[in-house]
Amino acid sequence: MAREYEYRARDIKGQLFTGLVLADDEASAAGHVRNKGLFVTQVREAKSRQDIGVLLRNRRPIKTRDLSIFCRQFATMIESGLPILTCLNVLAEQTENPRLRDTLKVVYKRVQEGTALAQALKEVPGVFPDIMVSMVAAGELGGVLEVVMQRLAIHFEKEHRLNEKVKAAMTYPIVVMSMAVAVVIFVLTFVLPTFIGIFQTMNVELPLLTRWLVAVSGFLTRYWLPLLAFVIAAFWGIRHALQFPGPRAARDRFVLRMPVFGLLTRKIAVARFTRTLASLIRGGVPLLAALEVVKNATGNVIIAAALSDSRESLIEGSDLSSRLGASKIFPPMVVQMVSVGEEAGELDKMLDKVADFYEEDAEDIVSRLSSLLEPFLLGFLGLTIGAIIIAIMLPMFDVITNLNRVM
Repeated sequence: MAREYEYRARDIKGQLFTGLVLADDEASAAGHVRNKGLFVTQVREAKSRQDIGVLLRNRRPIKTRDLSIFCRQFATMIESGLPILTCLNVLAEQTENPRLRDTLKVVYKRVQEGTALAQALKEVPGVFPDIMVSMVAAGELGGVLEVVMQRLAIHFEKEHRLNEKVKAAMTYPIVVMSMAVAVVIFVLTFVLPTFIGIFQTMNVELPLLTRWLVAVSGFLTRYWLPLLAFVIAAFWGIRHALQFPGPRAARDRFVLRMPVFGLLTRKIAVARFTRTLASLIRGGVPLLAALEVVKNATGNVIIAAALSDSRESLIEGSDLSSRLGASKIFPPMVVQMVSVGEEAGELDKMLDKVADFYEEDAEDIVSRLSSLLEPFLLGFLGLTIGAIIIAIMLPMFDVITNLNRVM
């Protein structure tokens, strides 16, 4: 693959020329410049502005679905006997995700320069998850990269499937609530003031419900800009605060204590933890290193802290199950299954069974939660709009009565 080289050269009169040339190496680049009738004084590889741009632009992780497809295709190509560089080059050209395509070009260049694949993935900040870097490193060391890539593909497929089911179940309530808020704001700020003008012209005495809505409408109409600024500032402030350990821990602790969502969050976190740890162990990553990676996969800092404590206990000679049980965060079933897996020497298989159970359990909770929320949200939306209609119609009856008296 040709690279870009910067050159400095002079002609027979001593005039300086600088520019860029594409070549396979420095010698070829110098040859291209000499063919122009110039005397080369310096040739060096150009600083890749594209690489820097990619690293800055691609700080968000790649979606699990795209990672799954990439790992599956990579494994197939490796099994077919293709070199790693060829695999990366082909996948970089054919992938549909522009961020992944740009990132793979950077990874290709690093590997071409002699960097190991795992290290090249790690050097692209915030794009590839730690589990992928660790398992690829183990696969390179053991010479089973294609097997590791197949396992990663399965892991990301299952994670994507769980995430999509949770998102699908939560989308409907969010859409309904957003529509309810939008309708209420529209009616209070645009529709109701028109009717209020009519009521005031007719000297109609407004009912309590209507007066309350008029007050809310007036408040929204007068102070919509400060309110909008407050909402934006509050959103930004909360998002910024959650970057710090203290507020993030308080949020995660509160979520775990919530009646229904806390249970769902715990089950999803356990499923992710056990699935990721099983994949790492099966991929040849040592348990201590695997725990260091997996603590960031749960999405909850309280659970991550418990896993960090478990890792420290392992260093001191304890077993994993006893420390997980002492944390009081993981359900007894998880602790028992881990204990059996440790005793039988089949920890990865037991962790997979736990992950399967909790993924199915989480999906069941999500389905039931969606079924329960649907009638509640529809009822809430109907009551809200109905109350507004009643508040407008009650004075309208008085207006009609007054008109009948006049006629």
